[in-house]
Amino acid sequence: MSTGADVLGARGYERLRRAAETHREDLVVRLGAEVGLRPTEMTGVRLADIATAGDHHFLAVRDGETATREAYLPSDVEHDVRKFASAAGRDDDEPLLSVSARRLQMLVGEVADRAGETDPRLADVSSRDLRWRFAASLLAEGVPVHVVCALGGWKRLDRLDPLLDDPDRETVVSAVDGVETDAAPARLRRTIGVASEVGAALSEAATGEEIARTLCDRLAATEGFRFAWVAEHTGDGLTPRAIAGVGEQRVTEQRRAHAGVATDAIDANDVRPVEGANGPVVLVPLVREDAVSGVLAVGTTARLGDAEREVLRALGTHIGAALSAVERKRLLLADTVTELTFRCTDADAVTVGLSETLGCRVELSGVVPVGGRSLLYYLVVDGAPTDAVLSYVTDDAATVDARLIEDYRDGALLEVVVTAAPTLPLVENGGRIRDLTARHGDAVITAELPTDIDLRDVVDTVVGAYPGTTLTAKHETERPVETDRGFREHLSDRLSDRQATVLQAAYHSGYFEWPRGTTAEELADSLAISAPTLHNHLRKAQQKLLTAFFAEESETPSKEAEREV
Repeated sequence: MSTGADVLGARGYERLRRAAETHREDLVVRLGAEVGLRPTEMTGVRLADIATAGDHHFLAVRDGETATREAYLPSDVEHDVRKFASAAGRDDDEPLLSVSARRLQMLVGEVADRAGETDPRLADVSSRDLRWRFAASLLAEGVPVHVVCALGGWKRLDRLDPLLDDPDRETVVSAVDGVETDAAPARLRRTIGVASEVGAALSEAATGEEIARTLCDRLAATEGFRFAWVAEHTGDGLTPRAIAGVGEQRVTEQRRAHAGVATDAIDANDVRPVEGANGPVVLVPLVREDAVSGVLAVGTTARLGDAEREVLRALGTHIGAALSAVERKRLLLADTVTELTFRCTDADAVTVGLSETLGCRVELSGVVPVGGRSLLYYLVVDGAPTDAVLSYVTDDAATVDARLIEDYRDGALLEVVVTAAPTLPLVENGGRIRDLTARHGDAVITAELPTDIDLRDVVDTVVGAYPGTTLTAKHETERPVETDRGFREHLSDRLSDRQATVLQAAYHSGYFEWPRGTTAEELADSLAISAPTLHNHLRKAQQKLLTAFFAEESETPSKEAEREV
């Protein structure tokens, strides 16, 4: 698990509940951990929304007057709800908890602080962790993932990925041992072999084109595979990057025929088999850590088993990470970049819609690309009540999660996960967002992009998705040759992609401030990794940062030469 819910096993949860000093505090904790409600959803709970079917109870979860889903209400929680309503004198159609969502978040934090006095691990538990505990409990009981998503209001299955174990080598071997046919293990061994060969060859590839070409050539030359091609997911659909074992015309036909399945494979980050004109084809997602997505298509001589598809899925992840690293280094090392400035008045962009609806100023203080074609936004909002800001971003169709980091007198610092934004195509193409500021429905976006990409295609993708956006300026600029730039480039070469992502997210979310703007568990949750993994990446990144800062100036040229040798 990737959150503070790691400590919310049966014993930890019991200690947390014992720290509640009022009936309301205990009920709020139970609504989060046993019913899966968000604080904003708790504010709308009414007795009138409870329905009974036999010995089971259900709760209509509302967004205003509209029921968004039906949650399962355990009998003892239903009893506590009615007991609290009776004691508080609530009518059936009256909200049970007459406080704001922000106050409920604070209430959970107060209970956690008290619980932390006896168990320090509980001190950082948040309302989000209660929902993770709810999901983890159901999954442990064998409830299917899609049912857990429906009960908890998660719109995408991959939101629960942190709670599910990724298959390791032992799992793959067990799957192979369970296959009864003679042909399948042989095919699997060949698949594993070519995956290893491709992985070893990546160290010699210096560009994305080389990586894609190496991948296709090795796969097409392997027994059991007929052809392979790689395509980027762009505004025009799937754009080929490398082809082996098949003609361009046939690839064009396959792209058109299987475009929908390829998009599904990318969105779900899962291998999808299809039946081609001349035999089976598998579509493997190439999902990069910086959110750029593509697909690998492999023609096979026979349908692949689950274990073989899992190996190809792992290979796709490995290739995607390699492509991501190459693109990022290309941007960092470029002496000349193209600076694009956009004006956006499209309310579908969350920053624009938020600033227009609430009449406020929104500034992007940091952005961190994460997997699954999404971005981690850190937004500074001035001139609007915090509750209203949280309510807006939570309801926005382009956001899948939002968290309050710091509450100001008339504004807030938020962490928001967005899956659609004018900045997304820019980042997907190796861009760096230099500035994004929105005032009263009018935003200005400035980004730097590599000079060797198709800028027209990038601009068309942004404008096509957000018609209220126009390109207002474009010019090439030289990167200043400064000491800090050299330091950052040298450090970037040392940091892995994941270490750089974790370090960026920790900085922008206020993890290094005192008091901290975010906990390690909350940060791990946002990045969809476990808390131990976060600490591991963070410690290694900090070590490399401090080593580069303190040690570089003291090293002599001879030492540098000796290390290179």
